[in-house]
This record gives sequence, structure tokens and C-alpha cells, in this order.
Amino acid sequence: MSEVQNSITADFVLKRQDGTLIDSSEHSGAMNFIEGLNMMVPGIEKALKGLEEGTQFDITLDPADMYGLREESKVMEVSASDFHGAASELEVGTIIEAHTAEGKQLMTVKTIEGDKILLDANHPLAGESLQFSGTLQNVRPATEEELSALSKGGCGCGGHGEGCGGHGEGHGDGEGCGCDSKSEGQDGGCGCGNH
Repeated sequence: MSEVQNSITADFVLKRQDGTLIDSSEHSGAMNFIEGLNMMVPGIEKALKGLEEGTQFDITLDPADMYGLREESKVMEVSASDFHGAASELEVGTIIEAHTAEGKQLMTVKTIEGDKILLDANHPLAGESLQFSGTLQNVRPATEEELSALSKGGCGCGGHGEGCGGHGEGHGDGEGCGCDSKSEGQDGGCGCGNH
């Protein structure tokens, strides 16, 4: 018999170690996901697994379990001419979709110095330990209907992105925590693997 896949709902606050707010249920709505379906970054799913309703949590999440370690090989310098006249529209912090040998990748413009533009394909939170706190509101077995809907390509990230960061509409820096959003994640999906 296979393990029950629970639907998890939690109020949460996600911060950097310096206390900077990244996202919260106050901003994005309660986090909601189904265990074991890659709908949530691994560190958050691990942190909440096995907890009972009403449990308060305050956990430090390691980079390896969240958005990975920073890789300098994902930072590259390109020429403004590579943008075919559109380089003047770029600003530091802009996230672009670049076509690379590995396919499409989201990259953040880190610096612009004359004709040289530095792009970074690391997730904006890569290499950071994060503080995750809140209260587990609801734990229940996922319904067959929920699991069936997800198998047909639905997102499941709390009603299309309302669970923890809402497709990049995170608080502060625009970084959500669970849904690897089109404005932040490398995959351009919602973190559930279906986009």
C-alpha cells in the first residue's frame, strides 16, 4: 500500500537570515501543497512533513534544500550587441529569458558597464540559508480529485500560485518561496514540474 499523500496548508513567514522578508501568507495567502508531488521546494516540504495541525514551527532551511548553492559557472558576461538593440531597455535586477545551449534560462542582470552586461542564472536566493516560521493550519489526505487534476497538468500551487510566492509575486524582492516562478526560478515553471 502506498503512503498517503497529504494536503498541507500553513500560514508562514519566510525571511533571509538578516531578517529581510521574502514572502508570507499575509502577502501571498496560505501555503497549500500536496506532499510528494514536487509542488514545493524540498526544504519546506521536509520541514512540514509529519507535523500535526496547530503546530508552530521556526526552522532554518539550508541552501541545498532550498534554491541550491551558488554556482559561479552560471554567471556570464555578454555584449550589449547580443541583445539586438534592446540592451538600452535593461536595468540591473531585470530578469530576462535567455536562449542557451541548455535551452531557455531565466537570468538576472547583475551589472551593466558600457557594452558589457553581467548575467546570473543562479536563483536569486541560491546559497542563502532561510528562516521559515509559521503555523500548520491543516493536514488531510489529498482527495482522488486533487491528485487526478494534478496528473492532468494542473499547477496545484495553492490555486494557481497563491501558495507561497504566487508565481513570483513574492514580497520584498519579488521572490516567492515555493513556486519557482517565471520571474525567479530557473525552470520557468511553478515548481510543480507541470509548466
